Amino acid sequence: MAGGMAITAAEGSTDIIPLYSFNQSPLVQIYGLPALGPAKVLDQDKVNVSVQLHAANNSTAASNSVESLVLDGETHRLTLVARQGLANGYEWGVELPYVSHSGGFMDNFIEDWHQTFGLPQGNRPNTPPNRINYRYIRNGAELVNVSRSTEGIGDIRLAAAVQLARNPGERIVALRGNLKLPSGKSADLLGSGSTDLALWLSIAPDPTTADALRGYGGGGILLMTDGNVLPNQQRNYVAFGNIGLSYRLFPSLTLSAQLDAHSSFYTGSDFRQLNANAVQGLLGASWEFAPGKNVGLSISEDLTIRASPDFVLNLSVSFSF
Repeated sequence: MAGGMAITAAEGSTDIIPLYSFNQSPLVQIYGLPALGPAKVLDQDKVNVSVQLHAANNSTAASNSVESLVLDGETHRLTLVARQGLANGYEWGVELPYVSHSGGFMDNFIEDWHQTFGLPQGNRPNTPPNRINYRYIRNGAELVNVSRSTEGIGDIRLAAAVQLARNPGERIVALRGNLKLPSGKSADLLGSGSTDLALWLSIAPDPTTADALRGYGGGGILLMTDGNVLPNQQRNYVAFGNIGLSYRLFPSLTLSAQLDAHSSFYTGSDFRQLNANAVQGLLGASWEFAPGKNVGLSISEDLTIRASPDFVLNLSVSFSF
């Protein structure tokens, strides 16, 4: 199970804000896979600032005659996200992440949760709780080894967007992009060592419609230079997308269900943790406790088992002004 319950600040009381989510696997979050963002670009001189916290718990292992993999630990990602609207339907932004890997604290809680609901336990019954061990060995060579707590600045992302369509009563469409810079230490899985460019479309209905239940979605491509993490197996492009439903239960409370998907980041492995296309299902809620001020929570299920973390919790707070 992977989870992320997100608290995000609404940019407008009727805007559709997708859950801020992307795969938090320690071998995937190092790349520039984006959270897709809203289809409505910020109006000129409007600013949105949010803090996103992902707490991802990993417990999975696999081995064969050629390779062995253990992902056992917690990855916490705290990100400051800032966006500003420009003239003529343009927007710019920046994402500043701080990443930590440790033994964490959620193993016993997650084991009880999975037992209660009959969910897969991953590798937890076979390992001590709350330890850090991210390790990959291939043909006798140790290619990944994070067995102690580590933390630091992750890979910084620069963002831009342009409004392609925004007509009353019709769908709104934004073209968004992200440039990820190799500012994080790749040996500690704080970054990838690659420079990545993501381009995608975000699509949603006109936010002024009176419908309480509305769909949204988007998709695009991520292009990556050769990085330092499993360079002989890393792919140089990945397709990604999401689709979701947003339901305004009360004027200040919105519930969301979302599917995130992407193609695999690595090749040449028999392990789903590396070579599988990933799909995650998310449920979330956001509460606009004051105009332009919002908090949220979301959790996600790894619908492609072992291709994303066993459990992820996402908390966020956002302000628009």
